[in-house]
Amino acid sequence: MRRRPRAKAAALPGHSKTVVILLLQPERCQDCCMSISRVAVVGAGILGVAAAREVTMRFPDAEVTVFDKAETVAAHQSGHTSGIVDSGLDQKPGSAEAKLTRRGLQLLIPYMAQAGVPYRECAQLLIAQNTDEAERLEEIFARAKDNEVPGARLLERHEIGAVEPAVRGVLGLFSPHAAIADFAALTTALASDVRAAGGTFRFTTEVTGFDTMSNEVRLRGRPFPADDPQARHGAAAGESGADGRGDGAADDQDGRDEQVRDRPRTYRGEEGRDPVIGIGDELRDRFGQQDWFKQAESTIGEWTQKLSDSWSGRDDRRSWGGRTGEERGSARDDDRRTDGGRNDAPHRDSSGRDAAEEVLGVFDIVIVCAGLQADRLATAAGLDTEPRIVPFTSDYYRIPATDTEVVRGIIGSVPDPQAPLTETSIVRGLDDGLILGPNTFVALGRETYDRHGFDLADIGSTARSKGFWKFAAQTAKTAARGVRPLVSKTAFVDGIRRFVPELDPNTVAPGPRGVRAQAMTTDGELIDELTMTRRGRLTAVRSVPKSAATSALAIAETIVDRAFENTAR
Repeated sequence: MRRRPRAKAAALPGHSKTVVILLLQPERCQDCCMSISRVAVVGAGILGVAAAREVTMRFPDAEVTVFDKAETVAAHQSGHTSGIVDSGLDQKPGSAEAKLTRRGLQLLIPYMAQAGVPYRECAQLLIAQNTDEAERLEEIFARAKDNEVPGARLLERHEIGAVEPAVRGVLGLFSPHAAIADFAALTTALASDVRAAGGTFRFTTEVTGFDTMSNEVRLRGRPFPADDPQARHGAAAGESGADGRGDGAADDQDGRDEQVRDRPRTYRGEEGRDPVIGIGDELRDRFGQQDWFKQAESTIGEWTQKLSDSWSGRDDRRSWGGRTGEERGSARDDDRRTDGGRNDAPHRDSSGRDAAEEVLGVFDIVIVCAGLQADRLATAAGLDTEPRIVPFTSDYYRIPATDTEVVRGIIGSVPDPQAPLTETSIVRGLDDGLILGPNTFVALGRETYDRHGFDLADIGSTARSKGFWKFAAQTAKTAARGVRPLVSKTAFVDGIRRFVPELDPNTVAPGPRGVRAQAMTTDGELIDELTMTRRGRLTAVRSVPKSAATSALAIAETIVDRAFENTAR
């Protein structure tokens, strides 16, 4: 795709001088635009919506439709973050992630200011508590300098108090131009841009299969009725709109292209021979009235509660966005939940296709940004099953604004390469309350947020992952040390108070919960970079860096570049 440069002047955070940002403005390609008129994006998280917006900016005449089984944007990962805007302190210099973060910041801050998205610039301070952490912190500082993080500098023990008077440590890494943002509100603003450009959203619609042809892709799925528990609770359901060929596509089923599978894959199985239904519900249907099953289910529920919540006093609290998990599209009716379909297990017709499944539309380009379901939908599209997604639950605690004077900005621990996913932070949120966490552990469901929730199909998926068991073996020692904080609020708060001894444990209350989609190799290595796979005119995002929310607008550019490669006829 040819592009012509367009210069734009802007003042970036941390820079006193105005710099010129060279934006690449897509040049209209007549042949490409003639062949690309219908674009579908699967997933209404921050990356999916940002990608949809990028398409509308490059191709104003294209019909863009975003599909999601939730009732609102940002129902999962994008709506359950601590809000930290990543400044790129710990990224490998010159890496794709570092470049995406830098570009993302260049786009993000001006956009939030223009769109009225709540954010606040503040200082970030990583604190070392011993000599080993101090050595790692010096290495991080060297990377921060190479990444040109503005104002980053090391603080000796006696200098830390000038920045954060209540913080204690042997060495600090100070970044004066970090920020906190409401990423759910950012996603909503991006969605408004998509609608303003003529794009549409089809919520409460689960995409289950793809028929990839030479120059187009047919989407199949199941719209949910308004009262179906699969439709996530949240904002008002979205509108129907331009969805490819609509009725015309349905009429074409008998004369479909030879490349269309007679029995398309679904995101719950290789070929979908059996009804697409959650294994938990299938077991309940078969054995639900038997005493042994009731006892087993009760035991699992009690173990889940003790493991993640009961000792820490968790209840249904409001998240930092001012809405409960249920309102954010998170809570489930676990007694009725299925992961691949509705409770009334759908029957299949003579061709093996799910009878409840219907054609959602035929599109010239399909972009899949499915987050927690990325590997399943990629498999449904006929792509590699690897990398697999292993879900990790992130629990947070909070302190109300009346008791938060002890922290001014963002306080973080020093990342440990030998103990990934163990970093914790203390964040002064947009409401001036403090957010503490996360407390991270393997999730018992990819979309399970309530304290009694578990999903046998998701647990089985994790258990069948070779990479997960290798990861578990590699991190067994550090995981063992983290068991006590996992089940005890007191132990967790004691760990946080190493940084800020003045924190009053009596003011700490259970906070929100999120589930992180962590891509993992078969060797148990965590994938912390943007990876995509493509088949025909379908492009699937398989993994994203941990700075994905910060880099969303830059990642969207990269996704659309990849999706539209070699599409002109």
